[in-house]
Amino acid sequence: MKLFYENVGKDERIPLDQALEASYEQVLDVFEQFPEDYDSVFGLITDEELAVSFSKYNRFLWQVEIPDNENQGVWRAVCNRNQLKRALKELFEEINPFLVCDFKFESFH
Repeated sequence: MKLFYENVGKDERIPLDQALEASYEQVLDVFEQFPEDYDSVFGLITDEELAVSFSKYNRFLWQVEIPDNENQGVWRAVCNRNQLKRALKELFEEINPFLVCDFKFESFH
């Protein structure tokens, strides 16, 4: 699993195209220290090259996005902190991310 992120408040980032190998513990640490601003994002690239990104949705919820270029859209889900932590764990256990949260497809058109 590879990690990418952009922490706007600290001007720190690991670009998507330079994502680094990371363990579950390292990703959880990034999540626990992630800022509450809405412009920051972090994500994972699975072994199947699927990019899953996480960003603040509101004060209590996180947005999860999985691009679907083939269908010209994106899969989105909104989840609370505990659901997000479970989703991270299950991604590392190679569970299909679409089974982790309640995703809805949004077309780019």
